[in-house]
Amino acid sequence: MTTWIWVARWLKKPGNEAEIAAAAANVRAHWEQSALDQGLDPAKNVTQAEGDKELRVGISEEMDEEFREASGGWRYY
Repeated sequence: MTTWIWVARWLKKPGNEAEIAAAAANVRAHWEQSALDQGLDPAKNVTQAEGDKELRVGISEEMDEEFREASGGWRYY
């Protein structure tokens, strides 16, 4: 089972569905590209979750650890 670290979330309000869906897609694409840059599988390391009240984008605990502990500027995302 994967543990997710939520890196972004948006609260749903009437009329903002398209706006937050676009924002989430952009954030998710960023993290998927970041996963590829680190040699990680985006399908296993980036997720999007949607509930009645919010939309979230998350990265796997493994990916979070990789960015926090690897050398270089990635440590400070």
